[in-house]
Amino acid sequence: MVVKQIPSIVNDAVAEMIGSGAVSGDALSTTDLVSLGASIGSGNLYELFYGKLINRIVKTIYAVRVYETSKRGILRDETAWGAFKQKVHYIMPEAVENPAFDIPTISEGVRTYTQHSPYGVSDLIEVKQILFAGQGTWSIEFIRPIAQIMTAFNSTSEMLAFIDGLYVTAENAFKVQEESVETMACSTAIAAVMQGGLAINVLEEYNDTLPEDATALLAADCLQSMEFLRFASKRINDVLGFMGKMSTLFNPAGVPKFTPKDRAVVEILHEFGSACETYLQSNTYHDELVKLPLYNDIAYWQGSGTSFAFADTSAIKIQNDALITALNVTGTVSAAGIIGFIHDIDAVAAFFGERYSWEQENKRDRIMIHGEQARKGYGVDPNENMVVFFVADSE
Repeated sequence: MVVKQIPSIVNDAVAEMIGSGAVSGDALSTTDLVSLGASIGSGNLYELFYGKLINRIVKTIYAVRVYETSKRGILRDETAWGAFKQKVHYIMPEAVENPAFDIPTISEGVRTYTQHSPYGVSDLIEVKQILFAGQGTWSIEFIRPIAQIMTAFNSTSEMLAFIDGLYVTAENAFKVQEESVETMACSTAIAAVMQGGLAINVLEEYNDTLPEDATALLAADCLQSMEFLRFASKRINDVLGFMGKMSTLFNPAGVPKFTPKDRAVVEILHEFGSACETYLQSNTYHDELVKLPLYNDIAYWQGSGTSFAFADTSAIKIQNDALITALNVTGTVSAAGIIGFIHDIDAVAAFFGERYSWEQENKRDRIMIHGEQARKGYGVDPNENMVVFFVADSE
């Protein structure tokens, strides 16, 4: 029977709400009132009075919604044409003597002045050229019926609403897949920084500020320490300010570069950012970092694991042949405890991208075949400013 008498359950629930019954007493039975869903085969198809009339589906709910991907500032300047993108860096020249202020020579009381030939300048401004070429491709394919499911609906509009859910699901799948390859590109950049010597262990730096007789703070406890959170957020903000000055200290290749704040992508692991906003109880962190135009709250660098545990969300594990060649790295780059990643907007970018949608009707079988094809290519430039912040216990 679909409808059942439940006055005793209602009375017990009211008693618990108004305080005349204890929640710790007998458990409330909600089986007859709250449905957790059942297959059509286990449903009650006929009403019980006559046993002849079919129970009706009063409304169909299509459980699908459009997925919005996170924006990390690298999906730009994509092109579907060509195989390479060239990038040229310029190396600043060193200062030389100014010939305009050379002192005339005096020999035997005679003062002479020798002009400098303008054609005696031979120094060049050094340029550095690199190419980006890596691309990967994948596809999504599915079929859908045209006429075979008409018996399940009462009108064309009802059936189209169902079919629309199929396309939304395929679009969501594409967005998640695109997000995953974007995540791989950013994780590769983090690996380049970790191996390039530009990763800052803020926990180790914090422990170095403690008195000699103080107990060192451990990585497992640092996100609950207001003093550490205050130190770490200041350290990140300081580096962000330093990156605005021309320097060789903030990119793995050691090229003189500067990154103004409006060109700096600031990515903070959600668990660290949430701890700062919760425990510090101050607008300082929010005003100095969160309000920046390219600030991103990152749920995880590479993956969530099975429970969004910090050990998983803060970790990367990347193997990249080009990274091995550029930075003389051997094997896999593994790191954990990463809480922040600041990089110039030009350090990580999507250089190649194409998406092609197709659909073909099989009129004989009355089905529709649909496909989504994607091609993506990302570039990580070790010549641009990038700094990683992490927490790890000192060995």
